[in-house]
Order: sequence, then C-alpha cells, then structure tokens
Amino acid sequence: MKHCVLFLVVFAALAAPVFGQIDLQPVAIVRLSRTEQVSVKQFKEYLNWLKITKVMSTQDPNVQLTDAERRQALEELGNQFLACQAAEQEKITVTDREINQYFDQSIKNFSEGMTQVLGRAPTDSEIDTELRNRTGMTRVSYKELMKRTLLTENYLKVKKQPLFEAIKPPTEAEIQVIYNDSKAKSIFDNGFVRPDTARIRMLMVPIRNPGEKASASTTANTLLRQIGSDPSKFDEAVRDFRKPNSGYISGDGFVYKHDRIRQAMGAAFVDAAFSLKQGEVSKLVERPDGFYIIKVVETYRSKTLTLDDIYNLEDNRGITVRQTITAAEMERRFMVALQQASEELVTELRKKGSIQIMNDTYGKITW
Repeated sequence: MKHCVLFLVVFAALAAPVFGQIDLQPVAIVRLSRTEQVSVKQFKEYLNWLKITKVMSTQDPNVQLTDAERRQALEELGNQFLACQAAEQEKITVTDREINQYFDQSIKNFSEGMTQVLGRAPTDSEIDTELRNRTGMTRVSYKELMKRTLLTENYLKVKKQPLFEAIKPPTEAEIQVIYNDSKAKSIFDNGFVRPDTARIRMLMVPIRNPGEKASASTTANTLLRQIGSDPSKFDEAVRDFRKPNSGYISGDGFVYKHDRIRQAMGAAFVDAAFSLKQGEVSKLVERPDGFYIIKVVETYRSKTLTLDDIYNLEDNRGITVRQTITAAEMERRFMVALQQASEELVTELRKKGSIQIMNDTYGKITW
C-alpha cells in the first residue's frame, strides 16, 4: 500500500467547532521513538486546512471532504508525527525564534486586514477572535501546528538534501515554451492576457452588521454630498479619513473587467469603476460590506503581456512576466522534489515505526 505524503508548509484553516470530550480522545497512535497520540482535536484542525484548500481550488464554498479524503488526511497527519519523532531522534530542531517569526507574521496579516475593516488597530481580544475564526485554533494550538510543520520540513531538507540541491532554474528556452503555452489565457487563468484594468482609490463606510446599515447609509450620503463630483474634495476626504470618528476608511486597489472579478466584487462595483474616466468620482456604490465612493486614478487597456512586461500591477516590486514564470517553475520543481522526498521518507519511517488508527473513535466523530 502506498503511504500518504507528509503535511508540510501551509498554515491556513477554517473555523472549527467548539471541542467536546471526544476531541480529547486519540484517533491515532504513533510509535517510533515513543508512543504519541493524535487527538481528534488535532485531526479536526488539519481537516479544516484541507477543506479551505479544497474550497479555494473548486471555488465552491459549500464543498465538503469525502470520507476517503478524511481517511487520507489522518494518515498524512500520522506521517507528520512520525517525522517529528524521527527529527528529534537525530537532533534536528526548529527554534522558538523561527516559530515566533511565522506566528508574528500571521498575526500581522490578521491585524492589517482588520485595521482596513475597522478603521483602527484591533485589540488583542479581537485578533484572538479573528485567529479562531480563520484557523479554529487558539494562539497556543496554532503555534503547535507551526512547530510540527516547520520541524517536518527541516527534517526532510536534511534527510533528502540531494533532491533539493538538484533543482535548477528553467532555461530561457523553457521559459519561452511555458509562455507560449499560456500567453492567450487570462491572468486569472494562469495566463498572460491582462484585461481592461482600473487603478482606483476608495472611500468606504463599512457595514459590520445588519443593524449598522441605516447609520452607514446616512454617513455615506453625507460624505457624498460633501464631495459631489469634485476630485479635489475626494482627495481631501482621503487625507481626513484617519481623523477620530470620521466614520469611513480609505484604500487603493485594482479592478479588472473580468467575469470572475464581477462575481467577487459585485457587478455594480465593477460597472461603476469602468464607467468613469481617469480622475472622475463615482456616485455611491453599495456592497454587502459597505458603501463606496470610487475615484479612478489610472486606466490600462487589455494587453497580451510580453516577457519583459510587469506581470502584476498590484505588486510594487515590478516583477516581470519572465521572473514570474521562473519563480512559478522553481516552485513547481520544488514541489515535485518535495513530493518525492516525502514519499521516500514516509516509506522509510513506516518500516521503523507505526501508525495505529483508532477506528472506534474515528466512527464517533461528527463532521
């Protein structure tokens, strides 16, 4: 039987339910250097990560994991525990500094996103709530997941070093082949055709819950009357949004004339952006999350990007199509090596240790 590969690097998950007594029970027993339990709680956390990955790949928010996928996930999690025990045996570690760096970056990302919505820095309590909503975990359990993940990766890199050292960047000819294969596709389908694009500046009065909609509408209409269609008054409002109790927030972004963007951002929002000329200000645009006033800063016509064009206008680093292809191909080659290394290592570890699935406990888990 071919064993499942190790769970490695991604730290994302969906919100998990409140844990009951069954969540403290072992759903698997791992034995290598010692006997270690994989709890139902840890298993559910891993399933949350797998579910969000499936949602993102299928674009279906209602998608569910099958029983076969859940069974495979339990094997993968057991493999990770085996790898961590093997790493400890060989004195391969992950430092607290490494764990804290990853954790602090995650918290920073949460905080920055919340600041845009709240119009202020979130409190620690609000960040903890957001962390639980996105991962189903407390700070402690989230750090534990990071430690296992980083330790597994470090062990793989040491034990299978030749596989990773053999990875080479693509040649210019290989880059050209990849480009030619995809240049007729949209950038939203991993291609190189950028649709009509507008860089916009926004004023937003957020609707944080249904009860705020009426007051948010009043604030937004007052703001619109102050601005009218005057770009200079719009810019003045942008400068003033950080004033105490302004009632609105401001930010920049890009809008693309593409069906996927219309679905994600709303047809009214996209149509409003593309109805404006450069420098013009929109009327009020309503979305479920708030009321918007938009100003178009710059427009770009649809274009098939060349290898030397900037690939992503939203990335201030100025990375070209050629650099984007190179990075993506290096990542693909790394993942191929990682898959091979994982499979080899799992086979080796399974000969030395074991993973016992607790079928009685598994059968009692509610999904």
